Amino acid sequence: MPLQIRYYGDKILRTRALPVEEITEEIRSLVQEMIEFMDAFHGIGLAAPQVGKLIRLFVLRNYVEVPGQEIKLSAPQVYINPRLSNPSPKKVFDSEGCLSIPGIRAEVERPIKITVEAVDLEGKAFVEEVEGYNARVRMHENDHLNGVLFIDRLDLRRRKKIEPMLKQVEKKYHPD
Repeated sequence: MPLQIRYYGDKILRTRALPVEEITEEIRSLVQEMIEFMDAFHGIGLAAPQVGKLIRLFVLRNYVEVPGQEIKLSAPQVYINPRLSNPSPKKVFDSEGCLSIPGIRAEVERPIKITVEAVDLEGKAFVEEVEGYNARVRMHENDHLNGVLFIDRLDLRRRKKIEPMLKQVEKKYHPD
């Protein structure tokens, strides 16, 4: 059965995902499907709970700046059981959106730099320090693994401003 995006209002988006215990063929297949799904919807990242799988896994593509050229996207990367640490004290606001909350974007404040520890699809642990928008994408996707949406990071004024749009999304995808 092909993957389906879970939309705002779906309880799975508010549930903490469980660790991946073993990298099986099922996990490898899921990762491939998630990458294809993310690309088909022009996303930059996708977390397993967004497609109904309550496991600690996300995929993404980095923004790569090439001097004198447009920004390109990297090959897909896989993060299994990620842990984020060492957020920089410096924070910045930038626009975020989400495949699970279509049509809504908002300015979200996040640390400009973060350290990520995870396991790749081959079972190898890795650590990376990322900054800028690439750090933001990792924080956004990791939030999904904890049942947190980017709208939860908005101050009360911003949240109230988008509340009518959130109700429309919920009504459209969860009419009952």
